[in-house]
Amino acid sequence: MNTKHLHFFLGGSDLEMKTIKELLDKQGASYSDAGLSWGASTSKYGDEINQVAAAGKTPVIIELTVDSKLPENTINVDHHNENANKPASILQVCELLGIKPDRKMQLVAANDSGYIPAMAAMGASKFEINQIRYQDRATQGITLEQEQQAELALQHTKEMYGVTIVMLPHSKTATVTDRLFDETKPQNLLIISADGETNYFGPEDICRKLQGNKVGERPAPWDPNQTEVLYDHFGGWTGGAGLGKKGGTAFWGGYADQKEIAKFVLRENFEKLQDKTAATEVDVMMAKFLADFANNK
Repeated sequence: MNTKHLHFFLGGSDLEMKTIKELLDKQGASYSDAGLSWGASTSKYGDEINQVAAAGKTPVIIELTVDSKLPENTINVDHHNENANKPASILQVCELLGIKPDRKMQLVAANDSGYIPAMAAMGASKFEINQIRYQDRATQGITLEQEQQAELALQHTKEMYGVTIVMLPHSKTATVTDRLFDETKPQNLLIISADGETNYFGPEDICRKLQGNKVGERPAPWDPNQTEVLYDHFGGWTGGAGLGKKGGTAFWGGYADQKEIAKFVLRENFEKLQDKTAATEVDVMMAKFLADFANNK
């Protein structure tokens, strides 16, 4: 493929997207950047994607949720949800451009796909890991106030059935996950944010169950010729290097009923406990937590 015919459309801002943008600049590739945040979608670019295709170029959308009609020749670069088995987006872009990723790109890819464990697995030094995490947080636009709010939230964490529960005023989860990361034990963390977003980092089977099974598709409200996926549970998004790997760790996020999500996560983790001598107390303990949660919202 002649890369001069490619025109890239950037998704939500994070370190991976920032690094992709730097790569495109270096390669002299054409792209559009609407300055989007996480959850970015194709409709944010209006008619520009179709205009690019009409001009004879191939649109390449990067981590953009499809919620508008797209040209048939559009290339979708992503590694989340149904694309979780694909390489990190920056590696897909490198392949499209026909270049070999350098050390930083590989670190960024590992960080985006599998967080700190993935970087450690590729032999990253502690300095490299800390540097990538710092750059990632800065790119996300995390403020000092949000950092302080996370510090305060961590003073009031709850532990139930192996799950650490954090009530966070915002959904910048890196302010919590980075502080709680412990390479000596698996991640099992539920973050309930005041803006309605909920994120879970833990056993991949629970993450998959949270999203649910794909039960079909329906005509997309933005274009009857396209479809959107329907799930039989909370929907949302999933990802992480351990997704689909038995015993692996992954993540899930979404905007469903937070009380029901918390109940489901706690119940699933309780079922995994080897020692269930307190089984008769599980409903009482869970009911108390959920009542406290409802009162504190």
